[in-house]
Amino acid sequence: RTVTHYTKKNPAKAKCSGCGKALAAVPRARATKLKTMAKTKKRPQRPFGGVLCSSCARARIKENTRKSL
Repeated sequence: RTVTHYTKKNPAKAKCSGCGKALAAVPRARATKLKTMAKTKKRPQRPFGGVLCSSCARARIKENTRKSL
């Protein structure tokens, strides 16, 4: 018999909420695969990891530091 196998596509790359650049070190995986993945594999271990790119995070940290002084 003939059987059709459908493959599900991976989601789009994660984007920086500041500038829209694609985030590094954030996997492109479906929710079922992310559920079993360790938390440290899902996003970088730094402030704003998985939300902002490194340049936007650096700028945000500088901005917050200057405000507190």
